[in-house]
Amino acid sequence: MSFFRPKLLSVMIILLSLSILAAVGITPQVVSNSNLIEDKDILAEYDGGIITRKDIMDKISKLPPAYQGRLMTIEGQLQVLQNVATEEVFYLKAKEMGLHEGEVVLEKLNDLERSFYLQEYYRVNVSEKVVTTEKELEDYYNLNLDQYFVAPNITIHYLQAEDEESALAAKEELDAGAAFAEVSDKYNQNTYSRGLKGVVRYVRLTGNIPGLGNDYELEDIIRTLEVDEEVTHGPYHTEYGWHILRVVDKIEGRQKSFLEVREDLEKKVNAQNAQKLTDEVRAQLKEKYEAVIDEELLAQVDLHNTAANEGIVYMVLVNSPHDEVIMTVQDLIIYSNNLSPQERIYYLKGPGVEAMLEQALIQNLIYIDARDNGYDKYFKDTYDYLTISKNIIIRSAYEALVLNDLEVSDEEIEEYYEAKKESFASPASRSIQVLFFNDRKEADKVWRKFRRAHKKKNEKTMAKLVKKHSLKPDKSIYDNIYNNGIITGLMQDMDFSRRIWDNEVGYLSPVFTAANEEIVFFRTLSEVEKKYKTVLEVGPQIYGEIKKNKESNTLENVSEELKVEFNMKLYPERIRLTLTPEQLFEFADNAARNRNYKDAIRFYDQIILSYQNGDDDYKASFMKAFLIAEEMGETDRALELFQEFLEKYPEGDLHDSVEYMIDTLSGNADILEFLED
Repeated sequence: MSFFRPKLLSVMIILLSLSILAAVGITPQVVSNSNLIEDKDILAEYDGGIITRKDIMDKISKLPPAYQGRLMTIEGQLQVLQNVATEEVFYLKAKEMGLHEGEVVLEKLNDLERSFYLQEYYRVNVSEKVVTTEKELEDYYNLNLDQYFVAPNITIHYLQAEDEESALAAKEELDAGAAFAEVSDKYNQNTYSRGLKGVVRYVRLTGNIPGLGNDYELEDIIRTLEVDEEVTHGPYHTEYGWHILRVVDKIEGRQKSFLEVREDLEKKVNAQNAQKLTDEVRAQLKEKYEAVIDEELLAQVDLHNTAANEGIVYMVLVNSPHDEVIMTVQDLIIYSNNLSPQERIYYLKGPGVEAMLEQALIQNLIYIDARDNGYDKYFKDTYDYLTISKNIIIRSAYEALVLNDLEVSDEEIEEYYEAKKESFASPASRSIQVLFFNDRKEADKVWRKFRRAHKKKNEKTMAKLVKKHSLKPDKSIYDNIYNNGIITGLMQDMDFSRRIWDNEVGYLSPVFTAANEEIVFFRTLSEVEKKYKTVLEVGPQIYGEIKKNKESNTLENVSEELKVEFNMKLYPERIRLTLTPEQLFEFADNAARNRNYKDAIRFYDQIILSYQNGDDDYKASFMKAFLIAEEMGETDRALELFQEFLEKYPEGDLHDSVEYMIDTLSGNADILEFLED
């Protein structure tokens, strides 16, 4: 039998390797925004064909929405036109070479066809037949109320005392008016709560108290208490210790209404009903084709060790009067080997060989039934099917003309390594021990004791001082501190970083205030020296980088040769901008919000070049310079753009802002003060 290999073939692939490799850089152009734009306008022509505006727009429309805006610009359309032109000449070359009739390509096309048969069969017989009634939604809601209950959200002041005596002492101080944070620092044994000054948020009464764990007895106590910041409760004793607490805030839990969760209900009930229909279709197909599984033989199949199946490999697992339905153990092994690693692990560690055989059988039955009942009418002429089929053929030419002859020698790898050796080095790093305090006087006092122990190299005494006095006794050691202004695990602090790296290992710092306002001192414990990875370690990475560069260069050269061979002529001057200024501003704003500043600048450039009306280009010029200054931090470039702005636009409402930005970037003003005004 011709058995379906279930390789993942994405139906939504539009651009394969040719389209995603580095495109030729194109500078945005000023264009005429003529209204005389038609889908049939020819943007390129070649031997035997043309590329129209519709071809370009169809290609863009099939891409994810996040990419469409950028590709609708002039620059984007030109990039797509270049890609489509390259695809067309590779397709022509593949046909000329007869690659479309090769065994490998035909096998891939057959797999693609099978995947579309499966997709369309499911759509027609399941997806489009699912019906969900109002009663089913209501029944599901009423049976699953717990899924739609919003748990309460409680904030408590909490400390865990060492023993009953300490708990009573803490309670007495709190009742006398002491601040909870101070009492927590003094008595709290729970490091999570202590680090938060005793404030524990997000107690949801769902079985786990943040920082405390699964103390159900204490949770039941919290459940009964009312909000009152002045009332201290406890001490309470549970198996986890002695507890003192106050309930300072509480948002009551509530049941979401049917209308609130209707959309979720529809998804879940539709999925249930779709599964019922799927099960019915499976049963009907097995009955129609009289497919019978040999359960005894199936129990002998070992897909963990396929060699163990040698004696049964040609025996029939699934029997049927229809030859195409018959499956042997060998067929199942082939099916298993062609699954993705994730799918294979899922079956072998989960539902097992039985479920894998069931899936293979049903896929085969669906394919046979769909093929025999003409389901190809649903996909043969669709854009997706035709595009992916064509791209399979294009890929074969790409492999033959670009990939197959690429080689990377050991000498090239050695050369690359020596030229970029520094990029393969692991920078030096240090480990430090930090003590944290609220009070400078206390920190100075502890520092003096710590210095004496440090001079004597008395690790035991230093450890006791950390445990007794530091606010974070369990978080005193910090590793992997690099000379980059970042204190790993703590904060960004250039001064702190300099103190670590400007002194020798073993250095004890004075008490100082860190960038996050914490009072600290530290000692440097050790250093891991800078280390270079060997050429053997980074060889595969270098091989990939060299191969990628060669691939890109070869692609560019072959593409140009094929365009000449097939007389490809592009008409980039016929590209037209169809986006309005409002749409371009919206795309720019969205890109900036997503921190995709380069795309935002592309949109502003398109407005500046295509809408030179003194209004849209005026605003876009300002926004571009402001973005480069404030978000990208490129001061010199921003200054140049703002100065060009004043020269190009002698008058305008934004002039005061531009002049202030120039002063700010030059170090003569405070931007925060300006924004407040």
